[in-house]
Amino acid sequence: MAGSEIFGSEEIKAATDVIERKMIHRYGSHDIRGGIYRAEEFEAAAREISGAKYALALSSGTAALITALKGIGTEPGDEIITSPFTFIATVEAIVACGAIPILGDLDETLSLDPASAERLISPRTRAIMPVHMFGAATDMDKFTALGKKYSLPIIEDACEVVGGTYKGRALGGIGDVGAWSFDPNKTLTVGEAGMLFTNDRDIWFKMDCYHDHGHIHSKEHDRGAEGKFGFGVNYRISEIQGALGTVALKKLPQALAALRAAKKKIVEAGEAAGLTPRPMHDAEGDTASHVIFILPSAEAAKKFQKAAKEAGSGCGIISENTWHYAKHWKALEEMGGKEYFGGRTPSYAPETMTQAEGLLSRAVLFGLNIKMSGDEMEKMTAAIQSGAKAAL
Repeated sequence: MAGSEIFGSEEIKAATDVIERKMIHRYGSHDIRGGIYRAEEFEAAAREISGAKYALALSSGTAALITALKGIGTEPGDEIITSPFTFIATVEAIVACGAIPILGDLDETLSLDPASAERLISPRTRAIMPVHMFGAATDMDKFTALGKKYSLPIIEDACEVVGGTYKGRALGGIGDVGAWSFDPNKTLTVGEAGMLFTNDRDIWFKMDCYHDHGHIHSKEHDRGAEGKFGFGVNYRISEIQGALGTVALKKLPQALAALRAAKKKIVEAGEAAGLTPRPMHDAEGDTASHVIFILPSAEAAKKFQKAAKEAGSGCGIISENTWHYAKHWKALEEMGGKEYFGGRTPSYAPETMTQAEGLLSRAVLFGLNIKMSGDEMEKMTAAIQSGAKAAL
């Protein structure tokens, strides 16, 4: 699954327009750019989908998560509660801010368990960062309630679920800050980019300044004359990414429709074979980027995997996924139990994640493409049926 599957003449035209106008930088040159700001158009389109008041385009989803943490005032030694089942960038963003990752348990949907997150709240907790993984939403009602109860910001890591919803609201637009990703492996891509959302103008202003060397952006002054808010970094996107992003978001409905249609057929075939799909907090809002079945045991999952591969369509077992499960991150494990900016990190040894392991070792995973032929669908369906026969 990758957004480049649906690249076409529209992307070529959009990128060519930017190049021919020789206006690559998203900021400045106000008097010669003819009022054309492609990055701003990208932000406006994303803002409309999200329902948030403010949107900020950045160079990656990772940059978005770091900037979100900076925007809420994260300081070295703060604790950020998040999930052990996530892309490593979630934890990397926390560490990049000098904060301490605190990993909770999972619920049956494989999302961060709100009850576990509440148990982990301490005087050092700065924020809770639930992660919407592989198409499906976390329980945002409970996380929103937690944020209000303890006066803690909720940062939605929605990098995996662009276009997904929870009870009719766009994922990424529900928490105090939310992040999307447009990297090459996401449903939509512009090469590399991220997007942040918030309804809080103060948070948006801090994020906007931080992501571009502390610049206070204003069209009343040209580049370099705007003034500085403070130190920052360079997480800007270019006008080319902005142009591509505007095109990509127009294609979001067709991409989601194709994925959802394919997933529906595959899941129905699995259910007919006796398999249990991953439960969801809101199945209608699923982006359908992945198909996950929950097997009765880790042993059954391995039997399923072997049989599916032999039938011609391999699948993963999530507990073995080195990119998306904290148990495998040696650098994180080595951080455990050490003094860290005035605090002490917890242990991140694999044995501290037994609850997550019990769920993830039973979860088998198939990735879907936006464009899947009938033959590909039949092959995957047959493999799932063979896997079910071997495992159940």
